[in-house]
Amino acid sequence: MGRLVYFSFPAHGHVNPTLPVVRELVRREHEVIYYGTEPFRQAIQATGALFCHYSAQFRMPEQGPGPFARLSTTLETLLELSRVVLADHLEQAKLAHATHIMYDSFAPWGGLVARLLRLPSIASIPSILVNREIDSRYWAGPERQPADPRLTAQWVAAFRECAHACLLPYNLPEPPSPTELLQTYGDLNLVYTSRLFQPLAETFDGRGFKFVGPCFDFRPEAPAFPFDRLDGRPLVLVSLGTVYGNHPQFLRMCLTELADTEWQVVVSAGGGLRIEDLGPAPGNFIVRSSVPQIEILRRAAAFVTHGGMNSVQEALYLGVPLVVAPQAADQFWISARASELGAALVLDPARMEAGAIRGSVRRILSGASYAAAAARIGASLREAGGSGRAAGEIQSFIGQPVPRQF
Repeated sequence: MGRLVYFSFPAHGHVNPTLPVVRELVRREHEVIYYGTEPFRQAIQATGALFCHYSAQFRMPEQGPGPFARLSTTLETLLELSRVVLADHLEQAKLAHATHIMYDSFAPWGGLVARLLRLPSIASIPSILVNREIDSRYWAGPERQPADPRLTAQWVAAFRECAHACLLPYNLPEPPSPTELLQTYGDLNLVYTSRLFQPLAETFDGRGFKFVGPCFDFRPEAPAFPFDRLDGRPLVLVSLGTVYGNHPQFLRMCLTELADTEWQVVVSAGGGLRIEDLGPAPGNFIVRSSVPQIEILRRAAAFVTHGGMNSVQEALYLGVPLVVAPQAADQFWISARASELGAALVLDPARMEAGAIRGSVRRILSGASYAAAAARIGASLREAGGSGRAAGEIQSFIGQPVPRQF
């Protein structure tokens, strides 16, 4: 049996997909030591894994994207968190006598621990894979995200020097490049989507990438919801997720444009936003701080979302078409792919005309094509295998010798 040490990137969109996989590994009698932060302790322990707390020097933003809103500060933060983990947890991982190191692909410190301990590595990839061709195909251009004025040649040179200094005590021949910091792959790479939803999936064949589908069949906690208030009208869910949810202006637009329609609308405020900040809710609305999203989606006809990977795949898994208002990061690629496959309409939240939300929802619901496309993608996501397939790939990998290069 394997003894895995898992290094998480402690955010809901990264932790949630791993929970059913870890639970299945524990059920198969593998040991899992899972590094995380306090908000995730209970959920991680519920899988049967041993929870280990990142040290006090490991600091994540409490709400919103924080330093991860810009590329330069993202790279600086990932480098600093890597320095902290190596200083505070490398020796712990060594003493754990792990057989394998597993980590989130956005947690480069996990890849560094695997290199330094000369152990085979398993990367957990919660979003679609991106290479240069995919980036150029889907990237919406600089007008869709604020430019980062810090990204000068001088900054790049200074960052490289800082990376060398941070990792000098560990005698690594080269520190990770910025690209490797942003996406750290392993010997085995679990991608939580289907080959259909992954753009240019064939370009990743033969490199240890396994498209195992979404893994969200294990949620130890779900917020209460008044399901008895759902009255049978077509149901529209509106949510911008936990990290990017603090956009009251967009949510107010939803309240205004979807008021007094033939639809019943559930809004999950999320992101620390107070419900009262949105103003009075129209009669056809149910507004909550958070909702049991999967259970709402089981009943929904359409989903207005920010385009986070978990949210998009939960909807498509259940055959629910999308109206997507991407905010940042991989949401632009994800929403573009869902649109390309015919299951979504994409809005630009920075330049939206009045009536765009209502018109998009009406268009999504007026014909069968969007629902049919969502159902096709959903079938591919279900057939990919989910947590059982992911655990099986890991178990097979544990049983094989992995040649390592240093």
